[in-house]
Amino acid sequence: MDTELFSFAFNLFLFIGVVIALKDRGQIKELIQKVTHLQKIIDFQTAQIDKLKQAIHEQAPEPSSTNIQAPTEQATVAPPRQIQATEIDQSHKSTISQSITPKPPKRPVKSQFSLPEFNLDSLLKGNGIFWLGALILSIGGVFLAKYSIESGLMPPAVRVVLGALFGCALVAGAELVNRFKTKLNVNTPYISAALASGGVITCFAMVLVSFNHYHFLPANLAFIFLAVIALCATYLALRFGPVLAGIGIIGAYAVPALVSTGSNNIGALLLYVAFVSVSAVWVADYVRQKWLWWQSFVGHCVWFVGAIVLGDKGDFAAVTLFTVATLYFYVLSNLLGWRLNLTMHNPLPIKSLLMARREQVATLITLFLFAIYLMFSPVFSHMVIAALIVTAITFASAYRHSALDTWPYLALCFALIMFINMHHKVDFNDILYPFTGKYLFIQIAALLGMVFSVLMIKRDAVRHAYLLLLVLVPLSLFGVSYISLPVDSDTTLYPVWAFELLLIAAVAALAAAKSSMPLQRVTFLVLANAMLTLCLTMLLSASTLTLAIAAQVASMSYLSWKYKVELPDWLYKVALLVVVARLSVAPWALDYKHETILDIHWTLIVYPIALALVWFAAKYNPSKVLNTWFMGVFIHLCALLVTTETSYLLVGDYPDFDNLSYQEGIVLSLNWLILAGVYYWRSQFTQNLHKLYMIGGSILLGASGLIHVQFSLFESPFIHSQHVGGYVINWLWIQWLAPVLCLYGFIHFKLVKAHFNRFIYVAMTILGFMFINGEIRTLFNDGFINWHLGMEEAELYTYSIVWLLISTTTIFVAQHFNHKHLINIGFIGLAMVILKAFMVDMSNLEGLLRALSFIGLGLCLVGVGWLFQKMQPKSAASVSGKES
Repeated sequence: MDTELFSFAFNLFLFIGVVIALKDRGQIKELIQKVTHLQKIIDFQTAQIDKLKQAIHEQAPEPSSTNIQAPTEQATVAPPRQIQATEIDQSHKSTISQSITPKPPKRPVKSQFSLPEFNLDSLLKGNGIFWLGALILSIGGVFLAKYSIESGLMPPAVRVVLGALFGCALVAGAELVNRFKTKLNVNTPYISAALASGGVITCFAMVLVSFNHYHFLPANLAFIFLAVIALCATYLALRFGPVLAGIGIIGAYAVPALVSTGSNNIGALLLYVAFVSVSAVWVADYVRQKWLWWQSFVGHCVWFVGAIVLGDKGDFAAVTLFTVATLYFYVLSNLLGWRLNLTMHNPLPIKSLLMARREQVATLITLFLFAIYLMFSPVFSHMVIAALIVTAITFASAYRHSALDTWPYLALCFALIMFINMHHKVDFNDILYPFTGKYLFIQIAALLGMVFSVLMIKRDAVRHAYLLLLVLVPLSLFGVSYISLPVDSDTTLYPVWAFELLLIAAVAALAAAKSSMPLQRVTFLVLANAMLTLCLTMLLSASTLTLAIAAQVASMSYLSWKYKVELPDWLYKVALLVVVARLSVAPWALDYKHETILDIHWTLIVYPIALALVWFAAKYNPSKVLNTWFMGVFIHLCALLVTTETSYLLVGDYPDFDNLSYQEGIVLSLNWLILAGVYYWRSQFTQNLHKLYMIGGSILLGASGLIHVQFSLFESPFIHSQHVGGYVINWLWIQWLAPVLCLYGFIHFKLVKAHFNRFIYVAMTILGFMFINGEIRTLFNDGFINWHLGMEEAELYTYSIVWLLISTTTIFVAQHFNHKHLINIGFIGLAMVILKAFMVDMSNLEGLLRALSFIGLGLCLVGVGWLFQKMQPKSAASVSGKES
């Protein structure tokens, strides 16, 4: 096996030499061609110069006999000679200039995102040959380890020691080459890096052989040796390049997996990983290689996940310290420096704060893993301590550096997650339970968040992120705590929460009155309004929470208009999306099915008030960009009001999607069809939201069509025994007639593209046909239109008479308006009526009456054809006559 390996290596080097030789031979041949071309150019130029001299000499005049006039003649004649020579050899000069001027080589056009080209010559003649040598050395070290196992020439201990000495010799050789590179005429550091890499990998292999195969080393000692080798490799990266750091980092993080001490000590494991990580981060920062940072962070997170899986409640201190160390190593050390002495107070825009940087990724992943550990090992005291530690770190970091202004929001989210996962038992019969357990935690968290927000507002008024934080902290903490409260347990908590909310509102109103800055005054007023709204929401019912949010939008718009302060548009957009989402989903939720306000169904109160608040907000909002949003929300709420109330008034309940009844289905399909038309109509007046409206309208139209297919085809009242109502006014108007009118509105107002009109006409024809037949059938079957009930002769004749009147009326109306398609439809209907009259209505006739009926049918069809030709335009009639 060894002979085959070295034979392969020799052939590989031989192949590389041949490739280099071929490349050099091609370059030499190319140079010879260039020299030959230059020689031809020189010969051509020499010939052209000789011709030029000869032409000048032939045109020169004979010299004068007097010596005095010679200079004058030469002076007067010389310029014409130059001009003539220039004119004679102009073509030659242009040819020479074209031949002398080298043409620039054509550069191939590369795509903007083209991959780098692989150049074997540059790879082998450059640094690639060194890394190939390092690979061969590493393979040699590995095979030396293998030889130490298979060969029996020397004792195992001696073979392992020799292998380790070989690895150390390679590292020492790398150091010697680096120190005496001038004497050795070494011009690149990659030789030393290649030697050191081979030595490190060889030493790793020898330690693993000693531990796993020969059992010379105990687990603890093998762990230490491997860690030392990995850290030495990381240190050697400072001298020989970052590749060694990568090898060392991989080896250092792999040591706990390769060598298990069996102690299951999570604290010791995390301490070792933290030591490796701080070394790796320091080296990555020193050599300025981002890939080393990411490599270290991935390894760090892998062992963090391992600690979460293997750890339990007793490892809380170790996991918490490891979380703090992670934030320090991978985030704070880069922004605040290793001594945490760097500061910045200039505000950053929202895009910069939310930009996906590696520090933000590290922060989110670290806090997420910490929260996962606390959820897997839920202990109330641990969650409280963890939330306080995270809050302290985030607040202190944001206080020193404005790039971390988003960290207090992360602390708020972390506190909410901890509160939701706190399973502390609460005695709701105890009157003091709002001041114990997780409810006390909410109050302390709200107090800390608001105090820190006010502190930052007073300290750095230009950092507006804390204005929003001041409003969100009490609103989210008190709101979430009240929503998660069990039913019928709020009699004690509500007065306490209401008192604290009113106290916050009073303080905020007082601060607004004393504030001189418009934006701060608006923020304090919004905070006061939010607390009052939340207090009223708790008092009334869950459905009023939507009104609270809509009231916030209206108050922010009014305060912005009054104090001439423009708040960010995204605040309004988020609030409006929440309002629309809640009002769109709430009617179908079980919690709101029997919700009432003042003994009135909640939709009759909430929807009109929400419409009034949106109108008020649109009137006073100073942003012109938001006019489209307010208009869209207003139209959507109007459509929701119409659809929900019609369903509630007609059916008495909102549809249950798991078990739709006949009445619920047809009302819901009609409502969605109307709402789709509203969306299509609204899309014509906006450019930014045009695509969104079209997608929403198409979804609603498709859903309406599916319900129509279900209740008009598979569960049609023509097939199933379904009572559709009275004789004239019944459910068929909603099922088939109203959709026909809606679809006609789609065409009339051009809500859809013209090439869809044909399909809409087909759908209108089918629905209209079913409606008329259904109405006729209800007159004879007491509200049932099932075909299995049979049919009387009077009903048969009624179909013929009604469709005869409809077809005739359609023909004359279409002729009056010159509508060719309707004329064709009318004549087709007329022909079908006549055919039905003779084939079905008179099917019981026999003998002479049957013959007369067919004769009458033929004459009627001929008359229909003549009437059809008579009513056609003359030009069309003449053309058809010529063709016949």
